[in-house]
Amino acid sequence: MTNNISQEELIDIEHYSNTNQKPPAGKRYQVKVDDQTIVFNKEKVTGLEILEAACRTPAECYTLYQKFKDCDFEKIDLTEVVDLTKPGIERFITKPPEVFNYSLDDEPETTDLKEMTPNQILKTGGVDPKTHYLVQVNADGSQTSYKDKGEQPIKMKCPSVKYISVLNGPTPVS
Repeated sequence: MTNNISQEELIDIEHYSNTNQKPPAGKRYQVKVDDQTIVFNKEKVTGLEILEAACRTPAECYTLYQKFKDCDFEKIDLTEVVDLTKPGIERFITKPPEVFNYSLDDEPETTDLKEMTPNQILKTGGVDPKTHYLVQVNADGSQTSYKDKGEQPIKMKCPSVKYISVLNGPTPVS
């Protein structure tokens, strides 16, 4: 037996919001995430499920907001449960992460800055940039040195980037 679900059972939450109606429970729900239309087969979903359904992975690299009819935005955490039958939800939008995670010498660090210099990264981790320089450990295992580039801005990235501090060696005598 084929399970055909009629259009009446597919609830467009934006339409319900625009007509000031509460979406009914126990149906399938069509939502917009940015410019993408997603259908959920349940009324309660987590922020993580919304991001994954919208192919926004890794999820920690995005900040999710739900947009309400009265122009309010509400941030949704990854583990937060969203009830798609809640009146007024128009759609969802994603933005870059609010914070960036990285590690320095295997110690986790976090920043809300979009860019940091190698010297800032070292100082934040409690390492003296006068005696050390920064090296980025890339995903493929290669390394990018920031020796003598302590003030060069580095764009913070997601997912997390690994850095190590390296002790400056003696300067060769000419």
